[in-house]
Amino acid sequence: MATISFCNRRYFRLWPVLILLSVALLLVWKNLQQAEKLAKSSNSGGQKSLGFSLSNDTTPPSSPANLYLHNDRQPKVIPREESPRTKELQSLLKCRNRSLRFQRLQHGDFWLLQNLVVGRKSREVGCAESVTYTTNGDFTFFDNLEMVVSRWRAPVSFAIHTPGYDLNTTLDAIRYVRNCLPESDSIKDWVSFHVYFPNRHMPDYVPYDETEVLFYPHVCTTVSPPYTRIPPTESYKSRANLTYPINVGRNIARQAANTHFIFACDIELYPSVGFVDQFLDMVARNHSVLALDPRQRRRVYPLPVFEIETGVQVPVDKEELLALYRKQQAQVFHLKLCPTCHTIPGQEEWLNRTSKADDQLHVFSQTLRKRKFRAWEPFYVSDNTEPLFDERVTWEGQSNKRIQNYAMCLLDYEYHVLSPAFLVHSPGIKKSSERDPTRLQYAKEMTKFIKAKIEPEYKVLFGTNSACRT
Repeated sequence: MATISFCNRRYFRLWPVLILLSVALLLVWKNLQQAEKLAKSSNSGGQKSLGFSLSNDTTPPSSPANLYLHNDRQPKVIPREESPRTKELQSLLKCRNRSLRFQRLQHGDFWLLQNLVVGRKSREVGCAESVTYTTNGDFTFFDNLEMVVSRWRAPVSFAIHTPGYDLNTTLDAIRYVRNCLPESDSIKDWVSFHVYFPNRHMPDYVPYDETEVLFYPHVCTTVSPPYTRIPPTESYKSRANLTYPINVGRNIARQAANTHFIFACDIELYPSVGFVDQFLDMVARNHSVLALDPRQRRRVYPLPVFEIETGVQVPVDKEELLALYRKQQAQVFHLKLCPTCHTIPGQEEWLNRTSKADDQLHVFSQTLRKRKFRAWEPFYVSDNTEPLFDERVTWEGQSNKRIQNYAMCLLDYEYHVLSPAFLVHSPGIKKSSERDPTRLQYAKEMTKFIKAKIEPEYKVLFGTNSACRT
């Protein structure tokens, strides 16, 4: 009897184990059945509960006139095979590739949504594969984006000031330019958008990520673009009497770039066509254009800047530019406002030297920002290691580029001017009589601040040189 009792107790202890094993086997069987159903659903199109496929190859759901673009999610980016030029330059520059990713960051007194929407090709572009056009603005500048992208055809890093409800208009503008323009595919490929706003002027709504921005439906109609429907005087920035922190935007766009070379430029300045490949070919062809030896002066590569009359077609190459110049329909940028601000060394020779379609990009002249060029405000290609722009200087206060070039003068930077490439401002020549008296007052106050505060700080940081000036 004792033996039977012992066996009964042993079997009684095994029952919980047997029950647990049975439950586990049942769960495994159910999971296998569910997996089989999902596989069949995937093969037959899947996503039926949503009423449409999330694949980019499937037409979005119907709506009146089929105008709604419900899903603009990014396709999976397949890394491109590096060209021999890219491999050579990456070895030469010793740069590292990195992908662009979304981040919420604090930037001084601003909140920044960096890489809120990322260009499909820009996301994984190699550090030596291209040059990033870094720029800034608010929603009123979006009308320039298509022209820039159509000529640049490479990564564009666009930082947008969006205080208060200006963020809503900006998000509408992003969706519009990505879907409703002839160059929308190029904008999707290349432009990465960053939005920033003062912490004291927060929007009521901030998107959680890129998917939320792009999934929201947008309508492409004959109605004017969202960035032209609201007069600048009705923007939150104007209503709140805010100044435009241009140098904050410039720095944000620069710091977000993932290429070794950048071109920090104003969005109203359009580059000559084909510049990126021309520049990289020049560097690959002649390594000596770079200051690879630490003992050499650091250098940047400015492009001459011009402005053209309203109604004139933006020139594609130097031949077209010179034709406009001879007809007095083009002139050096800001010639009537600041004749010395954009004069380049050897300017007359640059203008008198004709260009052929097969001319290779080359260094035309070089100088320091001293003596007759001490007020120069060039736009240039760089390796993104030059001083950042001083964020205490606003657009209204002017001198926003001069301060940075003053620092570069103190650091003894060389400026190697390129030819036959150039920049052209959006059509329309400004005259001195068009100066805004309010902005002149801002500029007067900013000049005092620069002399009393910024210049003494820079002399401590970068050294002194009587040939340099702000």
